[in-house]
Amino acid sequence: MPNPSNKQELVATMADGYAQLNEQIAKMSEEAISATFDFAADPKKCGVRWQYDRCLRDLLIHLYEWQVLMREFVNNIREGHPRDYLPDEYRKNYHEMDKMLVEKHQNTPLEEAKRLLQETHEEMLRLAESFTEEELFTKGYYKNAYTTDMAAYFVSVTSSPYGQAVKLLKTHQKNLKTAN
Repeated sequence: MPNPSNKQELVATMADGYAQLNEQIAKMSEEAISATFDFAADPKKCGVRWQYDRCLRDLLIHLYEWQVLMREFVNNIREGHPRDYLPDEYRKNYHEMDKMLVEKHQNTPLEEAKRLLQETHEEMLRLAESFTEEELFTKGYYKNAYTTDMAAYFVSVTSSPYGQAVKLLKTHQKNLKTAN
């Protein structure tokens, strides 16, 4: 799918990605929902970004936490604080941050992870709607966005990882069928 070129397309792309993720989860059996991910046969299917996600809960928490970072990024912009999107300590190795984000939620139940992601997804939609077309699609409009536009940030925490998560869950289900 091409990158959105206006606010309406951006919001629709974000909503569609979330709907596809939820549709994929709804198709999963109880076994697939509770099973540990195993991508040992083809680790490239998992990808580095998702290597710390061991189950559906981890995957959803991972998505949630990146959206929390986006919320903080937007709040910093609106408050006039020139902070980068990623925390300083993780700017050079955000995979360590991915690991930390997932590990801090090991006691979070799956239903709570679903609720948290739903809340931040809805917040991402509201935040995207709150920007003007110019703010969303002008590269470097905000100093701390550098040469990227805000729409790309929204895509990077919603529709893009939602699509990757759907592929990951499909691979997970296929691996379970092959193992049985």
